[in-house]
Amino acid sequence: MRNYIYVYMKEPEVTVLGPGKRYVLWVQGCHKNCEGCVADNAKDMENGKQISIDALAYEIILSKAEGITISGGEPFLQAEELAEMLSKIKKKRDIGVIIYSGYQYEELIKKPETQKLLAQTDLLIDGPYVKELDDGKSLRGSSNQRTIYLTQRYKINASEYGVQGRKNENFYHGIYVHKIGIPENKR
Repeated sequence: MRNYIYVYMKEPEVTVLGPGKRYVLWVQGCHKNCEGCVADNAKDMENGKQISIDALAYEIILSKAEGITISGGEPFLQAEELAEMLSKIKKKRDIGVIIYSGYQYEELIKKPETQKLLAQTDLLIDGPYVKELDDGKSLRGSSNQRTIYLTQRYKINASEYGVQGRKNENFYHGIYVHKIGIPENKR
């Protein structure tokens, strides 16, 4: 296991990718090649910024976030590193975990290297993005993607997933603007 995570992007106070104020971490690296991917630049893992597990954990511990949402790229390509990071965070504070993955849950539970990350996940949104199935519903990219509650933590928020309409918010970093959320399909 590496002592760092390849990171595509991070934003500490997002409110449109899960309940409450969330620290959102987009990891680098994916080999799914989904047509219409919103994070196309996150495919090549080694193009990401290497951030130490300890530094990321510390930043999240100190954040005002009520939860963390991990997306990508593909989080489960760095499952061991992310599980280690979450373990460090959860030793210091209680934080909910939502993960978006292009893999289906049934694939993930068969892989020994994904077990520790799944065990720390409260809600998994699984399945690849399929452009033709993008129905514009909230908190998922396409209708084939499922919300799988691995704990009871976010079940109370179940009505927020898969309803009509998507929300986005802008974050400004100098001359750069990050538009965060699930974008509308531009078919």
